[in-house]
Amino acid sequence: MNTTTVGVGTEVTIDRIFAAPRALVFDCMTKAEHLARWWGPHHFDVPFAESDARPGGKIRIDMRGPEPYGINEVHGEYLEVERPDRLVMVLRAFQDADDGSWGIEHVTTMEFVDAPGGGTAMHMTTLVKQVSEALLPALAGMKEGWSQSFEKLDTLLPELV
Repeated sequence: MNTTTVGVGTEVTIDRIFAAPRALVFDCMTKAEHLARWWGPHHFDVPFAESDARPGGKIRIDMRGPEPYGINEVHGEYLEVERPDRLVMVLRAFQDADDGSWGIEHVTTMEFVDAPGGGTAMHMTTLVKQVSEALLPALAGMKEGWSQSFEKLDTLLPELV
């Protein structure tokens, strides 16, 4: 993580190069059929995904982990969609069954440029806007979770090129 703050204001950044054109990488970040194949850390899968990649459009990803995790619904909206250069979305997860509040809310910004030598360079920043006390320990694993998801995307891209 880039900051010593754990909680609201926690920021995670990842820079990564994908061996695929920007348009394809962008589509993998926004199209439900692709999101379902790479989203979530290792040993997690996505039994349901929907995505309406336009400003104000909704995104939902049901991320299923091994026991005892079960299914965690991730809900959000796209704030900016500039294919294939920039994507900004707010994501919320761990909804409380009693009062409907979200355990975590973060804004994720992804910027894509052509990488020197080919492929796509991505710069991602996730900024935590809200987090419950119970989920504070999970923030320590946020960067690793995103990194593992992007490893899964690396594996998928050659099938799509």
